[in-house]
Amino acid sequence: MGAALRSVLLGGLLGLLALAATVPRQSAHADHYPCHVPNYGFGFDTYEYEDYVTVYNHMIELAAAGLAVPPPYRLPSGEWVDVSYPGLETGPRNARQPRSHEATVPPSLYKAMVWVESGWAHAGGSVPYGGVGPVLVAIDCGYGLGQITTGMGHLASPPALDIRVPSARQAMIGTHPLFNLAEGVRIFADKWNSAPEFRPVAGNGDPAALEDWYYAVWSYNGFAFINHPLNPNRNPLRGEVWHCNDPNAPGFGTFTWGDYTYQEKVYGCVRYPPVPKGQSYPPPLAPGGPDQPPSSPSLAVGDTAVVRADGQCLNVRPAPAANPPLTCLPEETRVTIVGGPQELDGITWWQVTNGQVTGWSAGQYLVKVQPPPAADAPVNPAGRMWPPLEVAMPSLSVPAVAAAFAPAAYSECADRGFAGGCAAMDFPTTIPELGITPHTDPTPAPAPPLAGAFLGAPKLQVIGERAVTLQVTASSSTAASLTVRNLGTGIGPFRVRTSAAWLVVRHPNDPPGRVVDGGVAIGKDLPVVVSTSPRSVQAGLDSVLEIRINPALLPQGATGGTVLIEPLLGTLQPVTITVTVQRSGSASGPPQFPFRRILPNVTAEGSP
Repeated sequence: MGAALRSVLLGGLLGLLALAATVPRQSAHADHYPCHVPNYGFGFDTYEYEDYVTVYNHMIELAAAGLAVPPPYRLPSGEWVDVSYPGLETGPRNARQPRSHEATVPPSLYKAMVWVESGWAHAGGSVPYGGVGPVLVAIDCGYGLGQITTGMGHLASPPALDIRVPSARQAMIGTHPLFNLAEGVRIFADKWNSAPEFRPVAGNGDPAALEDWYYAVWSYNGFAFINHPLNPNRNPLRGEVWHCNDPNAPGFGTFTWGDYTYQEKVYGCVRYPPVPKGQSYPPPLAPGGPDQPPSSPSLAVGDTAVVRADGQCLNVRPAPAANPPLTCLPEETRVTIVGGPQELDGITWWQVTNGQVTGWSAGQYLVKVQPPPAADAPVNPAGRMWPPLEVAMPSLSVPAVAAAFAPAAYSECADRGFAGGCAAMDFPTTIPELGITPHTDPTPAPAPPLAGAFLGAPKLQVIGERAVTLQVTASSSTAASLTVRNLGTGIGPFRVRTSAAWLVVRHPNDPPGRVVDGGVAIGKDLPVVVSTSPRSVQAGLDSVLEIRINPALLPQGATGGTVLIEPLLGTLQPVTITVTVQRSGSASGPPQFPFRRILPNVTAEGSP
């Protein structure tokens, strides 16, 4: 499709924006997120693959094809673990066909979504690639690679097994990257399948067409007006899609993350895939020709640059390496190079200004703003995490498309709770007379045996006493150590349950307040980075835990409880540790404490 057909007619757009201004804006409500202090989510550990680009590409391809995880299976507790692929409905609104497992999710689309959601990280920022540590958790309790929130609530039962006690399904999603991605694809498929009853239909409802996923992509982040392309809070000149931080893509250095809707971010990363962290982007390609001569990546006085500090701010100092900093510029701040360079402590320093503050910053966190490429310039695939794909965004210059995106059409449907599926918002993705046709994802089908390689054959062994006595005072307690070891292969996930809230299981060096609700023991077939400076790698890793008592929660008269370590994959033999409480100067025997209740059908919750 030509650029002229993809562009929005400015006059028509401004008219539609005038209508959009009549839709009430959503106010921010960031006061109380479920995983924002003082609240906290589940304490899950996970393994972050060091070769994350190769591994997560394969895992996403398996999940998108419905081949990633085993069929639903039952644990000794009676719970089911089920994140299986549901299949996809196909066809337009008036000829919708039943779900089929032969219809699959375009993997490049979900790769872009995972990048937007988590930056292809399953573990938190303190965990190196190749390491083991806490899973990535957002303040809205989104977990891991797919930032899974649906079905992951911890303050109600269900979906939790009990309040702040994870179900086995939740623990698998939090601890194992393959199950996390499979659940993300399941939710994404569910968003697709919610049309036509509760969502509009894009195009002919063909899962092979990237453009036909437009409303499902929107819905993955919430089908709210904040993601409407005509939301008046968005800059109408931002362009079709987000540049995905590609310095050679249109809009880079001018428009930032917050200027784009969720769909524009995802489709932007389909069009301009990222490069692995720490790598440089390839030069643009000339339209219909070979590579353009790469412009010098080095900075020079007079250049414009933007801050790229991996989500952090960039210190501006009064002199190279001098303290204290004058200010800290947020990610994507635009600056002008006015002096330098100077070399100090192995760092190249440049004098920069943002028009308000002038000082010195480390050049490694500055990216030169390149001239925008030609409108039809192809995207250079070299070094990217997946191949770039052409996509056609809804062209509001086409009357049928403009009508579908009229704010009144959205408001009318939202007022009905989206019942009936918003038929007025259906729009065509194929308009042959205008040269508009949808695009497909040519990614080859994955090899099913890959799933078995990623699942491994974990066999967990719990090393430690099965009956322990802990001494407790008014402010502290002794600890009992135990080790979970994987005698098999792969990631060995397990859940930790205690019979009472005053019994705490954690790692010896965990920060105050952290508990372990689920962990992993790594088989010796997987390399584990245990130190980055100096770099140290070993084969496999045990999970070393300690049992303690929280005296503040210990009721008067409580004399004992139990801890249950439950393997969740592979050999499924749980281990119970009986804990006797010995208060200062007293002794007592262990009573029988029941575990908190186990609810049937805990995996049956749907995706709203």
